[in-house]
Amino acid sequence: MRSVSLSDVACSIQGKNAVNGISINIKAGEIICFLGPSGCGKTTSLRLIGGLVTPNEGQISLDDEIVSSPKFQVPPEDRQIGFLFQDFALFPHLSVMENVLFGLKMQKHEDIEARAGRMLALTGVSHLAERFPATLSGGEQQRVALARALAPEPGLVLMDEPFSNLDPPLRTDMRRLTVSLLRGEHADISPATGIIVTHDVADAMYMADKIAVMSDGQIVQFDNPEQIYENPVSPLVVKLMGASNEWVGAVNNGVRSTPIGDFELNASVASARLMVRPYHLNSGDGESGFTARLSTIRNNGNTQALDIVLSDGTIWEVIGNDFSDTRLEIGDEVKFQINPEDVMLFTD
Repeated sequence: MRSVSLSDVACSIQGKNAVNGISINIKAGEIICFLGPSGCGKTTSLRLIGGLVTPNEGQISLDDEIVSSPKFQVPPEDRQIGFLFQDFALFPHLSVMENVLFGLKMQKHEDIEARAGRMLALTGVSHLAERFPATLSGGEQQRVALARALAPEPGLVLMDEPFSNLDPPLRTDMRRLTVSLLRGEHADISPATGIIVTHDVADAMYMADKIAVMSDGQIVQFDNPEQIYENPVSPLVVKLMGASNEWVGAVNNGVRSTPIGDFELNASVASARLMVRPYHLNSGDGESGFTARLSTIRNNGNTQALDIVLSDGTIWEVIGNDFSDTRLEIGDEVKFQINPEDVMLFTD
């Protein structure tokens, strides 16, 4: 397992600032996800760590040894890193077994046939050993690519959108398998530090010990998944972590009056943004709460999604499983409750 440290790292790609002065420390054995929208700098950050791109500023260290700076670069092949890319990057002219053996030969491992066979067994593709990549499904190719990346026992594994081409059931299986292998939960498999780039919050929440949320080339929040979900630092982070309702309006004498109630603000600001997750709204009578008109009802299997119209015409979404015993119809005026602790307020 390898620790990773980036200190004030900046990088420009074709004249554009892709990464703008990021600093992050990743402990040996941690699984970290870089999460953010397209163009936020997460893939460039991964490539910088892997030695595929040279920083314009700052430095990158593995196990406290500098491997990248503007004037110094350790080649990728000398960093003891495994790579897993979105397109899997399997060698089309090599069989499944030969693909896995390739990395072992490059690293001069002993008993490489047994090691390759063990990795194919762990990833569930032993029966495909003599097949070629073009004859495999996307899920099978992903398993082979994972076996190839981990076979040489790298101390660090870098993964760029590794599950984006897979169907949802396969994604779940691959998340589970990947985490178990990175944790070293199987005999003869050494644990490794994992850094994963994704735009899918489900990947990040399931796999990561910590999530680095990126925007415009910077890390805007770095914490464990629970903290980022419960205590987001900005509206951007709220939206990245899942669906949200919002309402923006003026602040008068420190009070933000909204269709769902009044909220006091400590800051002296002219306007504020209120955000509420759809799962935190519940129907039911009570002394507090607000009334909204029901405009749409959608069944999502074990939950229902409602579109409601607030008193000022704003449309919000409500998601839950407590509506099935209530005979709701389009146009009904429905009372909703919300825990004040679930209301997120941001000053603009």
